[in-house]
Amino acid sequence: MTDNSFENDNLELVKETNGEFNILKEVWEWFYTIFLALVIAFGIKMFLVDIVRVDGPSMYPTLVNNDRLFVTKIGYKPQQGDIIILDSAYKNRTEYYAQYEEMNDTHLSAFSKFRMYFKLPQELKRKYYIKRIVGMPGDVIDLDKGKVIVNGEILEEPYYDGVTGITDPNTEYPFTVSENCVFVMGDNRPNSKDSRSTSLGEVPFSAIGGHAIFRLWPVMSFGALE
Repeated sequence: MTDNSFENDNLELVKETNGEFNILKEVWEWFYTIFLALVIAFGIKMFLVDIVRVDGPSMYPTLVNNDRLFVTKIGYKPQQGDIIILDSAYKNRTEYYAQYEEMNDTHLSAFSKFRMYFKLPQELKRKYYIKRIVGMPGDVIDLDKGKVIVNGEILEEPYYDGVTGITDPNTEYPFTVSENCVFVMGDNRPNSKDSRSTSLGEVPFSAIGGHAIFRLWPVMSFGALE
């Protein structure tokens, strides 16, 4: 008498392996793995680090168009002289939310603002600028004879040797930087929309998207940013 139990067990295993249930399981595992990888990548980009491309001349000659920069986010504490990325639309978006609350007699939670964000006009959505911090909370900023004066002393700026002019007559100097805000300028002072303009103004910490610390591209300029 021949014992076919071993062969039968193997036959059943083959049937299960090639069956529809296991194909669906494998597809699900691939989908889950890809989804998890995307979530992790999104989390890293949003909260930890990012690589950004310089668009425009406002930080010339420190940075030029199409430079690729490595940006850190988590645990960043602003410091004078840092090169940062910032949400240039934060001011108009904040005003829009405030007007919406007033017109509808309601209060928008953070989640409600998040849901509304995707339906906002394009000009109210995040558009990032790259600028340098020249003033910290409580600092008194003045512009005199083409120089930046911080707390009564000329700011040493080895990255810029030109004239810093007043670009917006509606900004009054001396200007005292508010709590939890910074005053920013581009290194290309004649061609930079920055805190000297009331359309941007001082930048709250919450609108800072990260600290640019390293240039990755082009290769000839590879290295840390000062």
